[in-house]
Amino acid sequence: MDGITFREALLRGDREAAESMLQAGAPGQLKNEKNALLRELTDGHLRGEIPFCLLTAAAQAACAFPLENRPFIACCGGVAGNTSAIGKGYMLMLLRAWGVPALDLGVDVPADVFLDAAMAHHLRYIICVGFSAADADFIQTLHRRAAEHGIREQFRLVLCGASLTPETLAALPLDYPDSRAAAIAEWMVDTWTM
Repeated sequence: MDGITFREALLRGDREAAESMLQAGAPGQLKNEKNALLRELTDGHLRGEIPFCLLTAAAQAACAFPLENRPFIACCGGVAGNTSAIGKGYMLMLLRAWGVPALDLGVDVPADVFLDAAMAHHLRYIICVGFSAADADFIQTLHRRAAEHGIREQFRLVLCGASLTPETLAALPLDYPDSRAAAIAEWMVDTWTM
């Protein structure tokens, strides 16, 4: 691989090189290197020291790791009214890079679809992707319906991508107060026993 290290391949966003190195052996060691780099880049990005594009490049290259055959622990979808797949796709890419098995629900997803997925797969996390204060009402509805079904304690609820004030986020029945995709992905890795 023209003399580059695995870390350099990830930093370049060179998924092909990462895949070649994985096939050459030592996947356990490379997984540890990948996770250490993702943590370093995520923490730097959240502090405003690492650009979004560098984390993105490394994460897409880190997707070279095959997902282990595990049941889904999370679902991710754009809330009803959100027809853009960009935020959902980014969140799912970060989760895939970390090795978190997540179900893609698509976009414009009603609350009952999130809840049906949580019940059918015994999910531990529901990730709602939104944009604005209008999506805060969706979170309230999802929380209320989950409580009515007696399953609200089964999962942790997060809102990704919505541009809300810290006060608005704190007033919602969320289990993590940050709406940034990188922060949510790292928190899930830290709270999920792999």
